Amino acid sequence: MHHYSLQAAGTQRSTAPLRVIVGGFLGLLPAGGITWDYLQYPLGFASLGHDVFYVEDTRLWPVYQDSSGDFSCASNVDHLARVMQAFALADRWAYRDEVSGKCFGMSASRVAEVCQSADVFVNISCSTYLRDEYRRIPVRVLIDTDPMFTQIQYATQSGFTAGETGMRGLVAGHTHHFTFGESVGAPDCRIPETEVRWRATRQPICLDQWPHLPGHSPELPFTTVMNWTAGRPLAYGGETWGQKDVEFMRIMDLPRHTSAGLAAAVGQTTGEPFPFDAATYAGWQILDPAASAGDWEDYRQFIQRSLGEFSVAKETYVKGRTGWFSCRSACYLASARPVVTQDTGWTRHIPSGSGLIGFTTMDEAAAGLDLILSDPVRHGESARGIAEEFFDAQKVLAKMLDQVTSQ
Repeated sequence: MHHYSLQAAGTQRSTAPLRVIVGGFLGLLPAGGITWDYLQYPLGFASLGHDVFYVEDTRLWPVYQDSSGDFSCASNVDHLARVMQAFALADRWAYRDEVSGKCFGMSASRVAEVCQSADVFVNISCSTYLRDEYRRIPVRVLIDTDPMFTQIQYATQSGFTAGETGMRGLVAGHTHHFTFGESVGAPDCRIPETEVRWRATRQPICLDQWPHLPGHSPELPFTTVMNWTAGRPLAYGGETWGQKDVEFMRIMDLPRHTSAGLAAAVGQTTGEPFPFDAATYAGWQILDPAASAGDWEDYRQFIQRSLGEFSVAKETYVKGRTGWFSCRSACYLASARPVVTQDTGWTRHIPSGSGLIGFTTMDEAAAGLDLILSDPVRHGESARGIAEEFFDAQKVLAKMLDQVTSQ
């Protein structure tokens, strides 16, 4: 297709449709929140009038396996097929299985045809190793959704995996690099500088999928969905760079300092145990994420049935002053559910104080929760307004395309 003329950044349609391929972890990690993390990219590009395909080619073995022990990707493919069917992308997806070498959904030959005429490849979360057919696409965009972690692995060449699927191999071959670390380049931002030029972006939210809902009863809890530890800490610059467990422990006693109800659906992805008894004793309601928010619809309803969100961020995002902001929190905002969340430096880019409140200490967190409880309807309206101004997928993605395709 190769049409590059676009309107000014922030507008809703380009002058001609682009053929866009999106790659992510939608099938490999079939959880409710992760589905929305990646799904809103193809949906957002499609809403702008572009010709969109989703191709998952991670070169990773299935994480969620069936009981046969054969490393079958059947459940991953089934999840991906159901998501694509539900969102009118049924004939526009492919899943390349590293174990069997098979291509599910579109055939390998069809994927090759799509690549030959594609204008833009969008690689989310460094999920896709760029095979030759992807490298021949004129514009190849990498979106770093894990700022500081990505750059530490790149700088130290000591990533979670090595070789061509290590971080340097995954970053190589792209024409443009974006990061959720919106403070990248700022004097106080500690994201390591490398030869890669990172530009700031943020997560796109498809507002039509997150309707503005009433229902701000103070009896409802503030909720969140989180992994206790999503991976082992990294070492860089003589320091340890950790996960959410570090920050959660600092506000463990928060329920004793506020009248707000607090509930967290906590996933366990490493061997480090979550302190269930201590959290429950402190006043937290701890939920099973698979039961509470297991698929994309349950996840959306979990958010909608909350008064708002309270959440911490990964220690690395906070200590690195990255400016990272959560896709999950943005979905709460879009649903008119106010958010109190830890400041990673995002308050430099997104307003804090009404509908969205940043904190750095437990006292600030408690004050933010109590402020929302004093007028949840007003804060809910402000939350939706922030989502519309700062996270609307059409604005976010039109701006990105303008940056990478203007000629």
